[in-house]
Amino acid sequence: MKKVFLLLAICAIFSMKGISQFAFGVAPGLSTNSAYFGYKAGKVVPYLGFQYANIAFKLEQKGMEWDGLNVVPFSDEMKFSGNLYVPNLGIKFFAIEKNKLKAYFNLSVAKPMIRAKIVENGTEVEEINDVLKEIKLLGGEFGFGVEYFFDDNFSLGGEFGLRYMHAKYTNDYTQDVYNGTDMQPEDFSDTFKIGLAPTYTKFSLNFYFGGGSAQ
Repeated sequence: MKKVFLLLAICAIFSMKGISQFAFGVAPGLSTNSAYFGYKAGKVVPYLGFQYANIAFKLEQKGMEWDGLNVVPFSDEMKFSGNLYVPNLGIKFFAIEKNKLKAYFNLSVAKPMIRAKIVENGTEVEEINDVLKEIKLLGGEFGFGVEYFFDDNFSLGGEFGLRYMHAKYTNDYTQDVYNGTDMQPEDFSDTFKIGLAPTYTKFSLNFYFGGGSAQ
């Protein structure tokens, strides 16, 4: 992450010497939609992006149960709402330029965050976010795309690449262990790791404004 920040800083320094523009784009994909805001300096566009996803469901159960004396009606309800926030930092580099077509490489890193809320029969389960905070998430994308510039300030692009996602969860706890004569407390640690590397496809609308020409 430190190397990426350093590279962006170098790009910003060099951009002061040439023609530059602000860049804004939106990109609908096959999973989530994203938007970015960057600064175009020659062939390089360092940018900040953001993705968001939400899931929510409600479970209701009604019926009859034995309360120890009689069969009585009961009602249970559970509500769940989860949010995924994905801020990302990236660099787009235009490697090949031919008339109105520009081919580029795109590299970004992301730090996803998950937040959730569970309510059971009107009572919020507060422990859920304590558990989610222990889940360490890291992601990134590397792709190749092409933008077609209709004019100096607007382009339509398509991109294909590889998306990497890594998750890690560690649960530390204490449990009694029999030592042959008695029970003694010992420390335990359970670690769960998962990595995914699917390909992705997205299309983008890109706006370049201010400064000089994007071409």
